[in-house]
Amino acid sequence: MHSFRHVIYFISLGLFWGVSTSLYRYWGEAGVPATHIIAYSGAGIAIVMGLVARRIEGAFGWTWAIQRYALICAALMNVPFTWSLTLARHVPTAELALVFSMAPLISFLVGTVSGRDKLTARRTVAISLGFAASAVLIISRQGMVSGEISWWLLASFINPLLWASYNWFAQINWPKSATTLSVGAAESLWSSILVLPFMFYFSPPWDTAYSGSWAVWSIIAATLMWVAERISFFTLIRERGAAYTSQATYLATPASVLLAMFFFGGGSDAWLWLSLALLMVALYLNNSGAIRPAAIQPSS
Repeated sequence: MHSFRHVIYFISLGLFWGVSTSLYRYWGEAGVPATHIIAYSGAGIAIVMGLVARRIEGAFGWTWAIQRYALICAALMNVPFTWSLTLARHVPTAELALVFSMAPLISFLVGTVSGRDKLTARRTVAISLGFAASAVLIISRQGMVSGEISWWLLASFINPLLWASYNWFAQINWPKSATTLSVGAAESLWSSILVLPFMFYFSPPWDTAYSGSWAVWSIIAATLMWVAERISFFTLIRERGAAYTSQATYLATPASVLLAMFFFGGGSDAWLWLSLALLMVALYLNNSGAIRPAAIQPSS
């Protein structure tokens, strides 16, 4: 039963990561501003995780150290989260899913530069294949084929680096005696608070209408999904380790691409599948080496 519970967490985590990119695209088509998504989901996650923390742990556990840590994490998280939501409105979803799935490779590269991770021959090949997958994706879209560069696609590769910066800070500065629920609730609350001035200035709720009939319900569903994602992720990190948990990317990457094709069409050419194949091999090589310290991963 113990192993079966981990399998359920693992499968759920991969699907949670996989469906997010398609949700970003839907919200763009429904006219939901990025500030609304961050503000509403952040507040919802904070409320749910805070109540669970209160129920299970008896208190929110919000010390000054946790609040300071959560505030910085929220600021670092809001930048790539906002950029992800923006990119989804300009880059085909299947292609964007591949770019986002390169985050583990970029995170490891940042860890190597900072001295946190050790560069091995296996992971050197993994990073090289990851960049090869990127090159195939870029060249086969609007580069060499038509002579027209997709600047939005090129700009999307900044996103994994932004998440890697967040990961790096979150791991090395984790407060002592902090719990997943206390940090998760505090970070989500600050994430919502930080975006409120931008929401009221650029897209006040009383002047903003959504065109999608399911837009509001999808935000509620995503909020609950992201609560479950955080619980699944940290449970696996603590009980099975980072090597096991990170392999959920194997489910998330093809799930992202297939869901994107199913809901939005397009992108199903041989070059995209070649890029996906190279990326899957790169992720396997990167995750099948020696176990390294757990790193906080993006949950949105």
